[in-house]
Amino acid sequence: MLIPKVLLVNDDSASLLALSSLLTYSSGENQYEVVIAKSGEEALRQVLNHDFAVILLDVSMPGMDGFETAEAIHSHPRSASVPIIFVTAHFADEINKLKGYQKGAVDYLFTPIIPKILQTKVAVFVELAKKNLQLQHQTEQLAKLNSELQEQRKLDLEHINERKQAEEALRQSQEELRQLASYQERIKEDERKRIAREIHDELGQNLLALRIDISMLHARTGTTHPKLNRKVHSVLDHIDSTMKAMRAIINNLRPAVLDLGLNAAIEWQVKEFQRRTGIECDLVMQEEELVVDDNRATALFRILQESLNNVLRHAQATRARIELEQVGRLVRMKVADNGIGIFPGCRRKANSFGLVGIKERISTLGGELVIETGQDRGTALIVTLPIETVSPGADTVDSRTDVYAELAKLSESVESLRGPVEAAVNPRKRKETRSNKIVKLL
Repeated sequence: MLIPKVLLVNDDSASLLALSSLLTYSSGENQYEVVIAKSGEEALRQVLNHDFAVILLDVSMPGMDGFETAEAIHSHPRSASVPIIFVTAHFADEINKLKGYQKGAVDYLFTPIIPKILQTKVAVFVELAKKNLQLQHQTEQLAKLNSELQEQRKLDLEHINERKQAEEALRQSQEELRQLASYQERIKEDERKRIAREIHDELGQNLLALRIDISMLHARTGTTHPKLNRKVHSVLDHIDSTMKAMRAIINNLRPAVLDLGLNAAIEWQVKEFQRRTGIECDLVMQEEELVVDDNRATALFRILQESLNNVLRHAQATRARIELEQVGRLVRMKVADNGIGIFPGCRRKANSFGLVGIKERISTLGGELVIETGQDRGTALIVTLPIETVSPGADTVDSRTDVYAELAKLSESVESLRGPVEAAVNPRKRKETRSNKIVKLL
């Protein structure tokens, strides 16, 4: 089995040794290989010869700096999608951080780095790389099987009965491909749930406990040790920033708001999109909670994410409208915008798989996709899925979702302990409402 590779690029030998030691694993599923490069040119040679799960790239290097190296890496078709994390101690300002993101980086870290944070970020990309390797192997196997079936079909064209058998085998192969695609999608969502749960369980709980302890220390040193109190306050700010980054990672993997129901998840996603992009959104939903199974809820949520991303990247729209309703035993979702529409041939562009992915998700669940568009008339995606009615008391999620919900309750109880401590530090601080606690927890 192929082992994912992580590339470290830094001209400082001490930094390379420290990062390499930090990322060297020797246990089971987390195993990966660390490759070292001491310059941008050497990094490019490594990228041309190997596939990497993630690249940790220094900014300040002689010759070709980190920004130039990142641009060169992403300009090559083989490495265009490789995630890059900048790690720097000399360019720790917002301008260079913005420049790093403009060069295609997925993160920009300042030293000193919290080991657990870096290990968690790298582990996420390594897990995704492992899944990609597995999918690649399965695709090759399926391609081989499909090729064999095609050859057999050509040989059987001489006889009608043999031709029917070959056609039946081909239809069966296509059905297996569809089932495999559905299975792979479920596996990917399960992996996202597992990784998000592990981050929440391990890192999240430790950070909350640390936050409480430091808050108590901050309260007790307010009058007796002012200098220590200021240092403790700075530590609290760092912990809050780390917790914010952790929540962002968890939400990117699999927002826990899905466990609160499809209506709540859709409303949260629309508000996040509007806050992040400034595009006005109108959300129309029925008052009654729409109860569907976890697979359909996840599919509708991911379709909404992809549709809103298309609105942001391609539509040049200023307003979007999202409708969600249940009609009989069907659930209908419509995402419309006032943008430029889809031009003829846009769906056939290379590497344009957004609509293809949406169509495949809907097809595996037995639904339909209708696209209404026209030049300068905007675009509307209408998704219709059959649903199975689920009673409110029924168990609609697997045991892992139950565990996730229990973790959420535990975190909420810990949050309740933080209130008295923080009130002692700043009595004028407004108490958070229960809904705001739930949003912060997610």
